[in-house]
Amino acid sequence: MATSKSSSTLRKGVLTIGGTALVTGVHANLALDPQIVPGGVFLRARTGTPAARWIVPVGTVTTVTRYTATHRYEPFWMKPCAGTDLATLPVETQWLLCEREDGQVVLIVPLIDGAFRATVQGKDGALAVVVESGDPFTLSQDVLALFVAVGPDAYALLESGAVTVCERLKTGRLRRDKTLPAFSEVFGWCTWDAFYQEVSSEKVELGLSSFAKGGVQPRMMILDDGWQSERTMPTGERRLTGFAANGKFPGDLGATVRMAKGEYGIETFLVWHAVHGYWAGVDGVAMPGYGVRDVPRSYGPGILSYQPNYNLEWWGALVGLVPAESILRFYHDYHRHLRAQGVDGVKVDNQAATEGLGVATGGRVALMAAYREALESSVGRNFAGNLINCMSCANEMFYLAYGSNLTRTSTDFWPNIPSSHGLHLYTNAQVGAWFGEFCWPDWDMFQSGHAMGAFHAAGRAVSGAPVYVSDKPGVHDFAVLKKLVLSDGSVARARLPGRPTRDCLFRDPTREDVLLKIFSRNQGSGVVGAFNSHHHADPKASRAVSGDISPSDVHGLEGTAFVIYAHHAQSISLAKRSQRLPITLDELTAEVYTIVPIVDGVAPIGLTGLFNSGGSIANAGWTDGSFVVDLSDGGEFACWSERKPSQVTVNGAQTRFSWESTTGVRVAIRSPGPARVVLSFAARR
Repeated sequence: MATSKSSSTLRKGVLTIGGTALVTGVHANLALDPQIVPGGVFLRARTGTPAARWIVPVGTVTTVTRYTATHRYEPFWMKPCAGTDLATLPVETQWLLCEREDGQVVLIVPLIDGAFRATVQGKDGALAVVVESGDPFTLSQDVLALFVAVGPDAYALLESGAVTVCERLKTGRLRRDKTLPAFSEVFGWCTWDAFYQEVSSEKVELGLSSFAKGGVQPRMMILDDGWQSERTMPTGERRLTGFAANGKFPGDLGATVRMAKGEYGIETFLVWHAVHGYWAGVDGVAMPGYGVRDVPRSYGPGILSYQPNYNLEWWGALVGLVPAESILRFYHDYHRHLRAQGVDGVKVDNQAATEGLGVATGGRVALMAAYREALESSVGRNFAGNLINCMSCANEMFYLAYGSNLTRTSTDFWPNIPSSHGLHLYTNAQVGAWFGEFCWPDWDMFQSGHAMGAFHAAGRAVSGAPVYVSDKPGVHDFAVLKKLVLSDGSVARARLPGRPTRDCLFRDPTREDVLLKIFSRNQGSGVVGAFNSHHHADPKASRAVSGDISPSDVHGLEGTAFVIYAHHAQSISLAKRSQRLPITLDELTAEVYTIVPIVDGVAPIGLTGLFNSGGSIANAGWTDGSFVVDLSDGGEFACWSERKPSQVTVNGAQTRFSWESTTGVRVAIRSPGPARVVLSFAARR
């Protein structure tokens, strides 16, 4: 329902939406934008004199019981936080959701406007908005800073809020309106954790041959950092010196690409490069003609509050920056060269570093906009849109991503940091709750043979994200991989970005005694991953966490009666919509539940060998008194049925099956590839 002028007001420091007073103590420098929008309002932040950065107190959000948010703690990544006191909200918060005593939910989103972007934070016991351009020469007095909305349903509010924000900003597009790269549907391998920067043509072949021996072969691969021609400058920074590969790839990339495609079935070969060429940009002497100039890094106060040395650390103080007016030509030249080598797309890293290079360029948003437009233009022309955005979690990137639709939403998979694994899943799910409306979240690679490989694999099964690993040669768990990957190399990918369920949305499952539960959808069913995401360095401190599972955990799943299939337990339970079944998980373990509505006495579960069993079902339904299921592969098929079928056929041939009143029908489909299963029933008397 559209919010009327009379029900949305800002008077005497009180912001009222839909007749509810939501924020009190609003500063006079925040003004209600006159444009009427559905379900919320836009607020403008003003200042007395033109400035490049200013802070305006927002006030106190009334009757808040809990909040959840994601904030940046470094330029490139976000992580979630949850609590009860908004005064503790971290610096660089990029979206905020508040739960009120009356059950209503308040969404507060900082925006971009022209050359400026906003964040929110706790300050002086209340909420404040920070507006900045990142350039002391780019000034303003009046910026569209915030969107505020309220509603009873958190997920509906996030979805409708994203529509409203996108329509108002007119700088990007929503996830649902953009194409997801086709390689997202197939299993992939990335060279990063396998070899890091020591990758070579020989090691690529070693890695691919190792998969082939195990019978699970990737159809997509990413050649990550370590292949480019670069040098260390006298000032210590490493910069790109040419488009051709370095000496570890004799004769450039062509031979490696041909080997990967011709001998190992790779269909999509992606390569990594940094957004500015390499970590510290381009060597202008080695690559003349692009107007490269040395630009010192200059991050804003918010980022520097977390790490004061970010302007100096990691990749040096200076960047060889291709200016905005030349970046389109640079990308086109680079990507044409890669395309000639057989490369099919790029993973573009270090994108949020652009914000630290906005001084005297019109500011961070303007520079990001120029780079995004050039990057997406070149990738569209040369690679049919095959792009993974990475290290790009500044909010302006999401709101400026007009064409690209795949973005890493967490820091790396860290094999040697045990405390990172639960946080990795929590971060991706929480970031995706809002920013997943603008780009598909990419949950990053993991290693199947790692001690936490099955835990991460369960997370990827409910993520809706591409599934790719960074296994070292000879270090695989093919049993885990076969829970994700079908016989043709495609994956049983969930159909929506995985998000936290309502009962943990406002909690921190890595610290509080609650399970992290992440839900998504399949064709006609839901899927929920449950995770004990705690970690204790002392095994004696390890403890189980209890919770429950319910059909109501899957937002929007229709039906009144359901079947719940637990993957590891291999158990089937019947439940009404609001019924909750108890579960307990040990530390850093997981369970995946397929939740299927019962329609006319039947509920198809799918292939039980997969974490996401329902992801194997392409279509299912009643036809002329028989229940027909189209599967994407062979394996053990399960379908709960209140009645025993009179016969079951697979691809037209009658086959053996088992049936029990508690577990339903089981059929062993021995041939790989798509299969049509038909359950025929005798007519009811």
